Order: sequence, then structure tokens, then C-alpha cells
Amino acid sequence: MGRRTQTKLFVSVLLLGILTQAGWSEPLPNFGLKEKEARTFFKRGLAYYNKGEFAASRENFIRALSIKPDFVHPKFFLSEAYYLSGDWQESLSELEQLESSNKLDLISKNRLDALRYRLGGGNRRDNLEYYKSIMGDDLRRFRFRNPADLAVDEEGYLYVVSFDTANIVKFDANGFPVESFKGSFGRNLEGPVGISIRGKSIFIADYAGDKIYEFDTKGSYVNRFGSTGKDPGSFHGPVGLYFTKEGFLYVSDMGNNRIQKLSRTGEPLQEIGVGVLKQPAGIKVNNRGEIFVADRGNKRLVVFDHEGNYLKEIVNPSFKKPRNLSIKDNKIVVADETAGLFTYDSISKTWSGFDNFRDSKNTVRNFDQAFSVTFDYTGSMFVADFNRHRIESFSPKGQLSSNLDLIVERTISSDYPDISLVVHAKDRHGVPVKAIPRNSFRIYEMDNLAPLIGLTDMKKYNNRVSVSIVAENSQLVSDSYPTIEKAIRPFLSEIRAEDNIQLLRSGKDTQTAYPFGKSMYDILKALRSFVPEEESQIGKSLQKGITDLLDSLGPRAVIAIVSGKDSKAAFTQFSPTKIIRFAVAHDIPIYFLCLGENGESASVYKEIAEKTGGKFLTIPSGGTEKNLRSWIDSKKDRRYLLSFKSRINSNGGDVYVPVVVEAIFRNSNGKAETGFFTP
Repeated sequence: MGRRTQTKLFVSVLLLGILTQAGWSEPLPNFGLKEKEARTFFKRGLAYYNKGEFAASRENFIRALSIKPDFVHPKFFLSEAYYLSGDWQESLSELEQLESSNKLDLISKNRLDALRYRLGGGNRRDNLEYYKSIMGDDLRRFRFRNPADLAVDEEGYLYVVSFDTANIVKFDANGFPVESFKGSFGRNLEGPVGISIRGKSIFIADYAGDKIYEFDTKGSYVNRFGSTGKDPGSFHGPVGLYFTKEGFLYVSDMGNNRIQKLSRTGEPLQEIGVGVLKQPAGIKVNNRGEIFVADRGNKRLVVFDHEGNYLKEIVNPSFKKPRNLSIKDNKIVVADETAGLFTYDSISKTWSGFDNFRDSKNTVRNFDQAFSVTFDYTGSMFVADFNRHRIESFSPKGQLSSNLDLIVERTISSDYPDISLVVHAKDRHGVPVKAIPRNSFRIYEMDNLAPLIGLTDMKKYNNRVSVSIVAENSQLVSDSYPTIEKAIRPFLSEIRAEDNIQLLRSGKDTQTAYPFGKSMYDILKALRSFVPEEESQIGKSLQKGITDLLDSLGPRAVIAIVSGKDSKAAFTQFSPTKIIRFAVAHDIPIYFLCLGENGESASVYKEIAEKTGGKFLTIPSGGTEKNLRSWIDSKKDRRYLLSFKSRINSNGGDVYVPVVVEAIFRNSNGKAETGFFTP
């Protein structure tokens, strides 16, 4: 699909949204003499909602409904307040009541469908379906030819490495080009064919120049190294590379029939596969450190251990020129230049093919020369077709056929007429959608399109963390202080100036032992001073720990220090299910440092950790607790902060202004309702 066609499609979708927008957001109804108090309670409930005080907001919405049962606005916000506080079944019930009374608008219907899907346990194992083609020759100043490799960064941007045009083109989440780069003055790429991204670092294998280049994710040149030759650190046609989390760089040196292990600045460390490999191409490293190589000349995959020792080969009789590979879960997807795509299931030890597909016109097509394959966080697959100068993209079928799930967490109107919105955008599986570009958002104020002033770049907040440490106030925890300090100290020693850490004491009640700050000494001192109690209402404390993080921007997490001892009082007020849903609604993982893993409570803690995206560690844990900081850092804040200037003339204030937010992501369209009162 060309750039002009893409633009037409975007405009068509936008016009459709505008034409169908009317009637989706409503002003307040007329109130009878005995109903005006319902408006007051609604206004008060909305104020609490926008502060994240969901219990108080629910109380006021319920009181508004007790006076005026057919008042739709508090009913909708009551459902949202239930959802954001972890009461998903109650949230569903409120929406179903609107549905049964025929008062469910299209936006609320989408929320109802999404909630039913989440509660029904919808899975992500959807079959891939053709999404669209990105044609390199149609992109003018972002033109690319002979795409040789692909990669997706942690923000969801796609990078295309092109051999003939010797450039790297960066695409946003909707497939529109945003950057094209090829080096700096006197340091231009000659013929790149490989790419690896980790964090903000991009490494490029320049096949024609026998060099490795490093850029940042903005396309700025950082470094280059290498020369033509056979010596360690020299290359004869580098074609594939992989940059590991430990900071090592593995390079497929095709002409020298070897893999080179280098430091990130190019110092040679090891040669791998000499005498084993013939024309090695694509290379990947799995989470166990095993090195997978597309051994092109020998028509196979070869696997080495993390020390470079040969482990095994993986063969397929259909292989002709295996060029590259991608590892996804327990599957290996191989791009073969001549034979197409193949998927190897490492559990069942079986192969499946992907040699043709139906495009948007229902035409059966195949790949001319599949050079590379990669996946993004949504499960979407991208294939570089070298000869046809294009990228073929495929997405999970359910993702293409369902709407985005948008929720406005809060509306900030204190600087009226400047209005800010905190928005969650997730797919139907509850996974946050990354990097929706600014031009894919629309805001409607009283059904009129409002100019979007800004979309805050969350990157500036994602270099700091906010953490609630919840410590069980029991005798066993007190007696084990040396073990606990050893486990938590690595995390506390990495506190930065921008971080905020609090310590909550979890006993019969929850008390703040150390308010948000950044002093490791004071946190450990407060932890040592605990006077043990017989019971710990850990559920209540986890709930407060999450609540206290709602105002924070950037990665957020709860760390729970627990004994593992069973306690009847642990979840009497807040059930594990509610804690899980409360944390998931706000994307806050919970990590447990537990003194034992036997007993019913430990199994509950494991479930909470797993379902919120956290970890369960038995301490002492042999050093794995040192990863706490990096784990928390990796959970980026994926919310969107939108701002616009209200055009509503309040004529004295206290006017309710309904607002609709719209976002477009690939074939998905999502809308969310909110509103505010003018001051």
C-alpha cells in the first residue's frame, strides 16, 4: 500500500469517526425540582474519580442514582470506577444494566464487549492474517529498496534495513515512516543487511563496507568499527548480528564462515563455528544464552551454547537458502530466500510452512525472496521481501477485527481552559498499545473536534520509578531482618534522584513507616524498628500500596516482603482477585520477596505476582533479587497524556462538558468517554 493510499485510508477512517460521532456523548439531562441534588452528587463523584479516589467516587455516583435512577452519566462513571478499583464483575453489571434498558451507546458497548472478553479469559493465540504491505518505492523521501533485515524497538517502532538505498527507515505503530538515516558526514552506510536493537542502541551490519555501525533510536550516529580482512575484529561480509543484554555483540561474518563475539565497541573476544558453518547469515540468542544461526550454505540452523560450543543442528528438507530467523515463545520462524517462511515448534519438534497468503484483495500471493522476519509486542509479524522492495505485515486476526479498549483514567481541568487527559489504550487482551502517534488521536468536545495541543512524550518519565514496599509486620519477618536486608539492599542501593520509594507496615492496619522519598538508610532503619503483630492484612496493604502509586508517572511497582506463613486475616477485606485486577487495571506489577514457598499463602502470592506481571522470589534467592531494579525499569508507563484547549464558553461556570477521545491503531479504532465541569 503506497503512502498516498495510506493517507486516503486514514482520512476515510477519520471521516467515518466524525460522521458517526454525533450522539455518542451527551450533556446532562434536565432535572426536576427533587432531582437537582443528583447533579451535585454526580459532580462530586466525578471530582473524586479524577483524583483516583474511586471508593469516594462510587459512593457519590450511587447516591446520584438513588435520586435519579435513569441518570446515565453516573451509571457509566460508576462502571469505570469499579473497573479501575479492581471490581470488574461490578463494572460489568453496571454496563449490562444500561444495556438491558437500551441506554448503552456505542462507546459503552465497546467497553462492555472488552470487559466480557477479559473476564471470559480471551487468549492471544490468534491466527495471523494479512494486514498490509509497505511499498519501499512509494515512500519518496523515506524510500527503500532491497529490505534485508527488520527489528522492533521497545516502544513498538519498526526499523527496516535496506541494502540498495543503504538506509534505515523507521516506522510508527501505524506503519507510517517517521525517520530515515544512513550515517553522518563521511560515515555513511554502504550496503547494510543486518540490525539488532536493545534499549536505545541500534547496531547495523554493513555488508558492503565490512563495518559495524551504532546509532541511537533517533537515528543519530554513535560509533563504527571493523575493517576488511580475516583477523579477529575484521570482516568479510558481515550479514547478521545480535546485541545481548550482557553487552556482547555476535556478528555473522559470512565471507569468513564464522561468528565473532565482540564487545559493544568492537574488541574481539571469541570466534565461534569455525569449520562448522558455511555462509552463516541471521543470528539470534534466546533467553538461555543459546546462539541460533541460519547456516545458509549448509541449509540448516545450528545452535551453540553461551560459550560457543556446538550443541545441535535443526534441519528441514525444504530449506534452500535459510537467511534469517526470529524466536517467539517456543517457536523459531525461519525466512528462507528461496523457499519462504517456516515455523519450528521446539516442543513438538515439528515444522509448518507459510508459503503463501491472501492479501486485502483476496489475491493469493507468496514471498519472492524472504530475507528477514520479526515480531512486535502485539504478536504481529513483519517479513522483508528483498526482491519486491516491500514489507509484508500480518497481525493476529482478533486484533484486526476488534476495537481498541480506551479508558480515560482522569481528566485534569484545574488549568481550564487547558484540559489534560490521562488515557489507557489497550488491545482486547489487556496489553497496552505502544507508540500511537499524535496524528492518530482525536478529541471531541460536545461533539466538536477540538485541536490537540500536545501528546506528552512519556520517555522523560520512564527513567524513574515509584515503588511501594509493603512489609509484613510479623515475628518471622522481624527475626529474619538480616536476610531481608540482604535481599532488598541491591534495589535500594540503586535509588536515583528522580525515584520515589515508600515503606508500608502491614499489620492489623496499614501504616506508612517511611513516606515517599529516596533514602536507603531511612527505609532500612524504619524496617528494623517494626514491632511485630500477630496478624497481617496483606491484601489491604497491597491495595493501599497500589492506590498510593496512582498519581505517579513512570514505571510503578509494589514490592511485598512476606513470611509465607498462612494467615486467615491476609485477604479478608481485599481478595487476591480484586488485588490482581486493581493492579492490572493500572499496569502495576507486584513483586514478592518471600521467606518460604510452602503453604497456601505462598501459592496465592505466586498467582498475584504472575498475573500482575511481577515476580515471586524465595529469599535468600541466590542473587536473583539483584534484578529487581531492571525488572521494574522494564515495565514502562504506557499511558498517554493528551492536552487540548476547551472552546466552551461557560457563561459563569458549572457547565458539564462531555468529551470523547478517539485513537486509531492499524485497523483498530477505539473511543472513550469522559467529561468535566467548567470552573
